[in-house]
Amino acid sequence: MPSPQRSSLLHTLAEKVREEQDALAALLSREAGKPLQAALDEVLSSAFLVDYFAEENLRLCGQIPLLGYPREQVLIVREPVGVVVAITPFNYPLSTLAAKMAPALAVGCTVVAKPDEHTPLSTLKLAQLAVEAGMPPGVFNVVTGSGAATGRLLVDHPLPRLITFTGSTEVGKEIQAVSARWVRKVILELGGHCPAIICRDAPWRDLLPQIVSQSLKNCGQYCYRISRIYVAREIYEDFLRALVEKVATLRVGPPGDPFVDLGPLNNAEILTKVESQVRTALEEGAVLAFGGGDSALPAKGFYFSPTVLTNVRANMSIMQEEVFGPVVMVTPFEEISQAVDEANATSYGLAAYLFSADLAGALEWAGRLEVGSVWVNRVHQAYPQAPFGGMKESGLGREKSRFGMEEYTELKTVYLSY
Repeated sequence: MPSPQRSSLLHTLAEKVREEQDALAALLSREAGKPLQAALDEVLSSAFLVDYFAEENLRLCGQIPLLGYPREQVLIVREPVGVVVAITPFNYPLSTLAAKMAPALAVGCTVVAKPDEHTPLSTLKLAQLAVEAGMPPGVFNVVTGSGAATGRLLVDHPLPRLITFTGSTEVGKEIQAVSARWVRKVILELGGHCPAIICRDAPWRDLLPQIVSQSLKNCGQYCYRISRIYVAREIYEDFLRALVEKVATLRVGPPGDPFVDLGPLNNAEILTKVESQVRTALEEGAVLAFGGGDSALPAKGFYFSPTVLTNVRANMSIMQEEVFGPVVMVTPFEEISQAVDEANATSYGLAAYLFSADLAGALEWAGRLEVGSVWVNRVHQAYPQAPFGGMKESGLGREKSRFGMEEYTELKTVYLSY
């Protein structure tokens, strides 16, 4: 299929997603447990991603370097990598799928999607809309089931030429090891334990709503949320007091309630792990500044109150493990070099946040942070025009942007003599 025709199909799919946005949001809210507005935001973000890659596809190109050899041209072309397996998580089942499926289809690959077993319905609905948009049979496929059975079946199969996975570092390492049998490409968007560094000259009161949102939205169930906050000693007490006051205003309850800020965690396994991590941290000497369990929470459902921990040390287990729940740790620092060193002192390297009025210093310290993305003096969603991914054990490859699209292609060099 010619490239413009593939782009047109993706635009049609994006429009169908928008036409079904309310039904999709309701479905997503029910299966993921996120408030309706958050679910609607994800649906619209997914449609935007599909449109973006439909347009970026039209700008994808090769090269003919001006080498100047007599009667010879060197053609550097891109070809679709082939069959792509896209394995997506429960926390953002639609938008993570769109970030994988749309660029793969745009460049001419076929896709087999495997949604998390807790949230398959929105993926199946998207596949139905793709058929209605005119997607040819066999181009966009969905296989449901558990990660242990269905995911492994797909990863163990020799046919796929690329596995793109968003999920835990542990599973990502297994996918990478299995893929080595066929020297197969992988895109791994794995765990995070993302730090925020707040310098004494930062306008932190103005930024506090953004910081709280990036720490606790979606009940803390996403990889590049702020989980560790390092605060200059001079403002630490004021910041902690204001943070706790803001967190205390968050409303927890059923996701269908329009006045709720945080819904439940997605499943019992996640809840049990978060409870265990907080309990272990307190046993190791952490102090509970807010949350940690609340009898006022709904009796039924996997609810956990937003939690703030202090007196945490770098060697505590909760400071080394990804926390996939509404828990944030706050620590004072004397010198920013100390904060950067502690920020880097984990196996993760997905994202970081830095707040300072000293822009020259901020750029210097941003360069020292061992992460794939750094937000300076603002928090917002990662833009589709910019690459997203991690360093160290937070992943391999990049998603979004033209760099993410190029991951789904192979380079071929043709030496043409005439």
